[in-house]
Amino acid sequence: MLLRKKTNYHFLLLGLAIFIATMFNFPAHAASCKGKSQSSCSASSDCNWVKGYERKDRVSVSGHCRAASGKGKGDAKKNSSKSDSKKSTSKDKKKKAVKDKKDKKDKKDKKSKENKKDKKDKKDKKDKKSKDKKSKKDKKSKKDSKSTKK
Repeated sequence: MLLRKKTNYHFLLLGLAIFIATMFNFPAHAASCKGKSQSSCSASSDCNWVKGYERKDRVSVSGHCRAASGKGKGDAKKNSSKSDSKKSTSKDKKKKAVKDKKDKKDKKDKKSKENKKDKKDKKDKKDKKSKDKKSKKDKKSKKDSKSTKK
């Protein structure tokens, strides 16, 4: 029974330690930027001044200091290059997909134009042949009509 109480006590202490460690693992940069004036915020490389603005719901937000991007993320800053490279590769993949799609469409359009041109050329040839035949027929019929008149 006493051993069981000790084990529960250890788990409780371990859980509390983990909770405290995660709660206080927040970046010090964000806290250091909070409440700074515009001049002191701009002077700090860890902070950026955000100008005041009005939101869509017409609420006015006054200017304030905030942690610079990439700053104030603690250990996540170290891993940011990995996530940036992942982002860039996904962007590259999207760009490539869009480019491939455009190339495919251009190819299709080019092929379509070629097919139309080929069809037109065939039709023109056919029309020319039929005109030639017709003109030959007309010449022949004129000859025949002349020969019958004589």
